[in-house]
Amino acid sequence: MRLNEMQRFFRDIMLDHPDALKAPPENFAGLFESSEIPLEERLKVYRGNIVGGLTEKMLSVFPVLDKLVGTEFLRGMACSFVLAHPPARGCLNLYGAGFDTFIRNFPPARSLSYLPDVAAFEIALNMAYHASDEEVFTLQDLALIPSWALGDALWDLRSSAALVRSTFPLRAIRDYCLNEVKNKPETLNLNQGGVRLMVYRPALEVLIVDLAEAEYELLNHLAQRLSLGEAVQKVLQEHGDFDLSAFLKRHMMLGTFKKETYRDEICS
Repeated sequence: MRLNEMQRFFRDIMLDHPDALKAPPENFAGLFESSEIPLEERLKVYRGNIVGGLTEKMLSVFPVLDKLVGTEFLRGMACSFVLAHPPARGCLNLYGAGFDTFIRNFPPARSLSYLPDVAAFEIALNMAYHASDEEVFTLQDLALIPSWALGDALWDLRSSAALVRSTFPLRAIRDYCLNEVKNKPETLNLNQGGVRLMVYRPALEVLIVDLAEAEYELLNHLAQRLSLGEAVQKVLQEHGDFDLSAFLKRHMMLGTFKKETYRDEICS
């Protein structure tokens, strides 16, 4: 058996139903030396280490979910995710992406309608923390684009930036769960309004920025690779008073966009 085949067999049997360990394929079982300890018991140890380690990694990414549902519930939900969605890469920094979608279809969590949005928020925070650094598009860069070419320009959000929208007060939920303060109420009002957020890491610290409706929509259109002109036109259809100059000034100061080669192509 080739090495890649053996690795694939090993992965599949580790993430299969536990009963699969009782009768592994002969060509796979033959790779293991005989021992006083039955192969099934040895494979259980491997399985426990793999699934347990990935589950604990998941728990470290979702501290707010941990506070909301409890460690045991979250561990069970994360374990189910691990078995259904094993890592596709060796680096586990971003492992857990897609957990929000998984939660939406996880029967025991269906009554907790806010959980998927909280998970998406925590995924964005984790992604921002581990994102690569890059040069930022500045006011000086903007000044180099001719006015006639501005509308055709494509704007790339920096790699750490993610847009999060929810009908639930995600920032308030996070603060309530993670901040230990005196006289904290026993419950949090989940009907205090939704949020539109940009999560990103301009330097060493991950920041959370509140966005206006039109501002969120424009950033979302740009993230979908619409040109600035196309994106603004869509936003103005719903928000006739949208101020593009104020938007550009704010996001140049925030460092929302990364410097890309399109500037040189447009200006050449």
